[in-house]
Amino acid sequence: MKAVKYQFELIDISAHLLQVTLQFSPQHAEHELSLPAWIPGSYMIRDFARNITAISAQDTDGALAIQQLDKQRWLLQCNNAVVTVRYQIYAYDMSVRAAYIDDEIAVLNPACLCLSVNGLEQLSHNIKLSKPASALYKNWRVATGLARDNKTAALGFGLYHADNYANLIDSPLLLGQFSINEFTVNGISHYLVVSGDNLTDLQRFSGDMQRICEQQVKVFGSLPADLTQYWFLLWVSEDGYGGLEHMNSTLLLCSRYDLPSAQQADIDDNYENLLALCSHEYFHTWWVKRLKPACFHPYQLDAEQYTTQLWLYEGFTSYFDDLALVRAGIIDTKRYLKTLEKTISRVTRNPSNEAQSLTESSFTAWTKFYKQDENAVNAVVSYYAKGALLALCLEAKLRAAGSSLQQLVRQLWQDYLATGTGDDALYQALHQLGHSELAALSQQWLNQPAPLPLTTALTELGLNLTLRSMLHADDLGGEPDVSQAVFIGAQTKVVNNLLQLTQVYHGGAAHQAGLMVGDQLLAVDGRKINASNLSKLLPRYAEGSRVELHFYRKDRLLACPLLLRRATQQVANLSIANEVLCRHWLENIEVSSAKE
Repeated sequence: MKAVKYQFELIDISAHLLQVTLQFSPQHAEHELSLPAWIPGSYMIRDFARNITAISAQDTDGALAIQQLDKQRWLLQCNNAVVTVRYQIYAYDMSVRAAYIDDEIAVLNPACLCLSVNGLEQLSHNIKLSKPASALYKNWRVATGLARDNKTAALGFGLYHADNYANLIDSPLLLGQFSINEFTVNGISHYLVVSGDNLTDLQRFSGDMQRICEQQVKVFGSLPADLTQYWFLLWVSEDGYGGLEHMNSTLLLCSRYDLPSAQQADIDDNYENLLALCSHEYFHTWWVKRLKPACFHPYQLDAEQYTTQLWLYEGFTSYFDDLALVRAGIIDTKRYLKTLEKTISRVTRNPSNEAQSLTESSFTAWTKFYKQDENAVNAVVSYYAKGALLALCLEAKLRAAGSSLQQLVRQLWQDYLATGTGDDALYQALHQLGHSELAALSQQWLNQPAPLPLTTALTELGLNLTLRSMLHADDLGGEPDVSQAVFIGAQTKVVNNLLQLTQVYHGGAAHQAGLMVGDQLLAVDGRKINASNLSKLLPRYAEGSRVELHFYRKDRLLACPLLLRRATQQVANLSIANEVLCRHWLENIEVSSAKE
């Protein structure tokens, strides 16, 4: 047997159980079997092996000894015969990182399902998919970027191949009923798969995705040389959201209300967010899946693998994902600027903007960014959002100097594709392009926990940025409402019909008053408050007013004075100051020919 073989059987859909049968020819008297602790692209320990509920092994002579060594490894005693290992996995994780089974869909990530066999990782790895026996599943099909055996029908259950274990665990599968549409980009087939029957305008969706993909190709100049097909696998639910990149596919979770309907003439926020998510994951086809930090050559999936460069890979991707929509003509300038306002505001309104650097945020992603708590707004900066703003600042400086961020990205792609980027790759690329001063500036921007020079940068892109006080918990920028001048300085949610503080901004009114996360607000100056009336009541007071606030703290009824004042947290308002500069940037007109 020259390949490692797996068989997937949905043995009990109502109990969300999958049986995996693993077969291989042993090369040693002992083989270690293991599951990854995390999946590339999602920097948090997931401990996938916890979902294995039973495991056994045998060969033609009978049962084999298999001993669990730790939370994710087993030691298997072997003879000279082919080994068969059977194990069951509980699959009910509604995320793009793991596995989920119900009567409507099966979403299977081999990274959390396929035990690796040490010493055999470079062999071919095959998966045989068995169709559920019940007639309820007769219309189920299979969508995946894995290579299909020539005896397996297109979209059919049967045999699928991977060149090695790394390729196998980078290839999610979507099983169920779905709609599918094909479009081509640079001669390569792309497949848009939408699960279920969701009354969506698939032709419009495919057309928009084709234009977005074409824009992302323009950033790099061509598709990756080894890309022969690409799959957008959309798992549609009532209210899900998320995406994870793979070498020739992406698995996306979205709400059915994010999809465009046939009756929908204009783009709305939900559909724009979905397109931006698809755009983001597609950009990763180059930027993470092929070009990646040098320390990820290769991935080590048994424990955390640290890098200070997530700002480069997620931040730059977050910049180009929205930009592709406006450059493709799917959204107009006005809508794009509103989206950019939100990105800016998500950074500038949080005290963490001055508490953590981008390199620190990247390095501590495992324990901080991916495990955010109530203090995250004060301590954890987003390498996605602030990384995108760093890209924006670089874009502005480069265009002012006759270059562009696209040229910088291509330089990095050209220089580091084979080896991966080191911590100084950005600086080296800037030096190589003749921007030594900008290299020194970017080093400060990355390593210092300080605001970025957004006002100056946006001026160089033809925009005027005004930062104003945050007015309410959901305020993400735009034109200010002058009727509201004060803000409590905290995020809230309704718990047991009471308004509870979930996050308190350092330096804000609530913090200065001594309020804490978990406090439940009851009344202002004797007037009952709740989620619907707090934002209406506070603007009735003049700025600088001192009110009496009653609240519960655990089981105690307390009161404190609260000084009502403008928020120290700031959000963005953008307007066009120079239409020529702005148009040349958003239309990606070459700088050398854009001067007027």
